[in-house]
Amino acid sequence: MSADLPGKGIMSPKRLRKLGAPYWQQALAGGLFTGLSPIASGTVASALAACLYYIPGCSNPLVLIGAAVVAFVIGLFLVDRFEEILGSDPSFFTLDEFAGQWITMASPWIIHPLWPILAFFCFRVFDIAKTWPANWFDRRGGAMGVMADDVVAAIYANICAHLIWFGLSLIGLVSQFLGQ
Repeated sequence: MSADLPGKGIMSPKRLRKLGAPYWQQALAGGLFTGLSPIASGTVASALAACLYYIPGCSNPLVLIGAAVVAFVIGLFLVDRFEEILGSDPSFFTLDEFAGQWITMASPWIIHPLWPILAFFCFRVFDIAKTWPANWFDRRGGAMGVMADDVVAAIYANICAHLIWFGLSLIGLVSQFLGQ
């Protein structure tokens, strides 16, 4: 019976197009189609979002926050459309992971090639854990719920990643192993 529902079954751009989602909306909402990943689409999206850091100039915290704000606003407009097609908080919708990952990586103090890796793992932990108030937003549902729980997780993850980095720096591990 569930296979008959519009949002159930194997997802593809062609199938989403038949359900009424143009390709440009799919590319944005699905985080450059990372939402099509059959497993861990959020993790795949976060990993791709972390790669932005390696583009020259994009490690700047203002660029990362700006990208996150743009993703958040676009996400608010697209969530309802994809929930209408695929149901509540569909795994295909991964633009929220991009916004969260970019917020997590934003740091005015740390510019290092390993920083996005630490930020990635911290974000995934907090995004999955849904600590308060992320869990409140998640239960709320709708556009704000889908987008805001990742922002809250990102803020926690950003703080945690900084604490880990500075903690490792204090005991000399950053300079010893990372050359800083």
